[in-house]
Amino acid sequence: MSRHRHVDMQARKELLLARSTIERLEFASHLHQVQAAASPGRLLKTVWPKLASSGGVGSAMQAWRILRRYPFVSSAASMLLTRIRPRGIWRVAKLGGAALAAYQGYKLWSAIKQDRGSRADPR
Repeated sequence: MSRHRHVDMQARKELLLARSTIERLEFASHLHQVQAAASPGRLLKTVWPKLASSGGVGSAMQAWRILRRYPFVSSAASMLLTRIRPRGIWRVAKLGGAALAAYQGYKLWSAIKQDRGSRADPR
């Protein structure tokens, strides 16, 4: 009886080890997918989908690649930006955020209005 129990425990241990290995591999795979999806370019395209199709965005993405390739350029830019008063930057950021929220609200409102118009009774 003791021998049978020992074999059962060994089998259970092997199953648990296999399960933990599979879960570890799945976790690594999911982590890689999240890292790929959370790249700055993809996040930007998710937030603003038309960025990928507009012409000026190509140059913006090129600038982003240059900044990532040559970090001293971004260091010089940040050094220049430290001379700007922070209060002004926050003001501009707040206005930009409010403008973006208003634009998204307008898009939602116009989509709802258009949807109601298309469902109107055609008598």
